[in-house]
This record gives sequence, C-alpha cells and structure tokens, in this order.
Amino acid sequence: MLLKIGELASRTGLTIRTLHHYDKIGLLKPSVRSEAGYRLYDRADIKRLHHIQALRRLDLSLAEVGDVINGAGNDLHCVIDEQISGLDQQIAQSMELRDRLQELSGLLKTNNEPNLEYWLSTLEMMSLIGKYFSRDEILRLRELEVQAQSNVDTHMPPFVQAGRVLLDQKIPPSDPRAKQLAREWVRAMSTLMPDPALLSKFTQMHRKEPSLQSLSGVDDEMMDFITKASIEVRYDIYSKYLNEEELQYFRKSFFKNNETWTHVFAEVRQKMAMSLPPEHPDVQASLIKWRTLFMDAWGNHLPTMLKVRSIHENEPELSIGGGLTPALIVYARQGLAFLEKSHPLKP
Repeated sequence: MLLKIGELASRTGLTIRTLHHYDKIGLLKPSVRSEAGYRLYDRADIKRLHHIQALRRLDLSLAEVGDVINGAGNDLHCVIDEQISGLDQQIAQSMELRDRLQELSGLLKTNNEPNLEYWLSTLEMMSLIGKYFSRDEILRLRELEVQAQSNVDTHMPPFVQAGRVLLDQKIPPSDPRAKQLAREWVRAMSTLMPDPALLSKFTQMHRKEPSLQSLSGVDDEMMDFITKASIEVRYDIYSKYLNEEELQYFRKSFFKNNETWTHVFAEVRQKMAMSLPPEHPDVQASLIKWRTLFMDAWGNHLPTMLKVRSIHENEPELSIGGGLTPALIVYARQGLAFLEKSHPLKP
C-alpha cells in the first residue's frame, strides 16, 4: 500500500506542510518516489508516523522524537522522566500561583479599600518567599502565623522602628537600650519562627534581597546591630562566671558564626524530627559541627568550655533564639555525650 502525501495527511489529520517539514528535517522521509516525483509512503512509513504522533502527544520535541525513534541519544525512559520532571515543575508553579492568588483574595476580602502600594508590596513579598521556600515550607510558615495569631509583617515593625532610632542616634550594641531591644526582638522571632530551618532561610532571604530590606526596613546594618546586641546580652551573662581572658574569643567568634549556628540547629532539629537516636551517625555528623562551633567560641580552651556547659544549665536566657528549644537542647546533649565517648575533647 502506497499513499500520496495528501492521502496520508487526510488519514492522519496532519497538514501537508507538516509532512513536508518532517521530510526536510529527516524525521519522516517517504520510502518511494513516483516517476513524476511524488512522495509515496509505504506501510513502514505510516507505522513510523503513528509512532511520531504518539510521542508528540507526550509533548516531546521533534528532536527528542527523532532520538527515540532512531535510537540515538536518550532512550524513551530517560525522555519520559525528563517530561515528568518538567510537569512536576509546572504543577508546583501552578500551585504556588494558586496559593498566592488565594492569599491575595483573602486579604482583599478583609480590606474594603486596599491601598495599591500595600498590595504590590504584599505581592512582592509573596514572590520573594516563593523564591526561597518550598510549598511545604510556606504552608508551615502559615501554620506558625496562625499559632502565633500574628506574623512578621504585623508584629515586627515596632521593633524595627526602635532599632532605626538607635542606629540613627549611633547607639552602640553594648548600650542597655540596644540589649533590651535585642532581647525583645529575639523573643518575638523565636515565637514567630521557632523552626531554625525556616529562620535560617528567612535570614538568608533578607541578606540577599535588597528589595525585601526596603519593604521590611531591616537591612544588613540593622541585622548586624541586633546580632551584636544579642551577643552583648550573652556576654553579660557569661561575665558573671568567666574572666576577661576566658571571654576574649567570644564576641568575635559568635558574630562570625551566628548564622552557621542557626543552620546547625536546623540540621539537628531535622534529625530529631526524623526520630533518629542521638547516637545515629547522621546525628553525630551534625553534632561534630555543633561542637566545632562551640570550641571556636571559647578558643578551644577545655576548662572554659566545661565551665560554659554548666553556665548554660543555670542560665536559660542563653538558649533563646536561633530555634534552640528545650527539647533540642536535651537531644543535643545526649548526642554530644555519646560523641564525647568516641571522640573526647582534649586539653
């Protein structure tokens, strides 16, 4: 059976132009030419065209279709996996858009006279959050907002304003006013965002997005100011027990490693959420990072480090911030005790 190009187009629902294109790119060349030069397609050609149409329904490109049929490059399994991955991304983007529209719809319903600048700022904030947080994490953030009956946007502005006043007045982080603001700031953030993994991403987002800094009023200068003031709060507590020689490393080391501490807390918390025992190798690997940061904070001086451990047992304020919850402290201490047996600290 031989079909002319018009007959093949009619039977398959394709256009003659499409079949000409397939011929031009080598995807489907007619096996026979008539004496008059007409393209004639035999049974094998028709079968190949049906394969092409089937693969095109999978949304494969013509190049991918050719590779599959000709056995070149990726096989069909790899191509299909790539398609699934692409569809997963499209689904995720669609779900993110749906969530964003739903949230905007809810906000509009609660405000009869929305301010354009406010809604545009809200939309920009949503876009930035979607850039750094997965959909599950965004849902978790919303759960935390409901639990706290507030959110960062509504709860933090008074603290931001107070911080800006102190910065404008050139108040040092060691000033009692700065330290009091740091206490209140850290407590608020611990309530609003107790998960260190979310807090770590939120901090990273703020550090990397100038537009977000403009929206929130919290720029690098303010974040560093609050961090330094928080260090001064801890320094005051430690100074009740330690001398200046023992304290000499603390300020510099803690500021340098502040965000790393939060990241390590997030790692250990994740292992705890997975119900891994403290002695599990994965937990121990994270706790090695924990202990390394601790050692760096105190100049690798073992007597001082042993003192600090006992200080933490008597001073709960030292554990505020960074997602360091009582449960996480107990879990970490159990794991660190196990680590001490296998890899004891040396003077």
